[in-house]
Amino acid sequence: MFQCSIRVAFLGALVLCAGWGLGQTANVYDLPVTDQLTVNTCSMGEPVTLNGTIHFSYSVTTDSTGVNHFAITAANQLTGVGKNSGLPYVADESDEYDSNNDDPSADVTVELKSDLKPQSGGAGLTLVQSLHIVVDTTGNISAQVVSNATSCGS
Repeated sequence: MFQCSIRVAFLGALVLCAGWGLGQTANVYDLPVTDQLTVNTCSMGEPVTLNGTIHFSYSVTTDSTGVNHFAITAANQLTGVGKNSGLPYVADESDEYDSNNDDPSADVTVELKSDLKPQSGGAGLTLVQSLHIVVDTTGNISAQVVSNATSCGS
């Protein structure tokens, strides 16, 4: 009798865990950033070349009413070089974006703000990357950098 109770409890827990797992998916995508330009608006318009990666991950859950809750994270790891000064920069930042709808996909354009830090003196910048991201409930993800801009200070 005791052994049968343990089996029933174990089976119930297994069914609950499996049910939760069916309602959620997690996916990742790395977007290479190669020789993208932004302009250091704090130093007479010096172009800065950006290289590195933007890592995207997301999960989606569907609630009992059929609404999909997409949680998207974007994290950049970038280096930059001033075209005229040769000044090196780094950016390493992440942010999360949410989209809730009853469609099987989310199509969002967001801004990822990062401190673009000079590595050998000089004023820091704020890098603003406009990102277009499309995700869906079946595990597909695509992303692109729409634009890069800077503002003074970090």
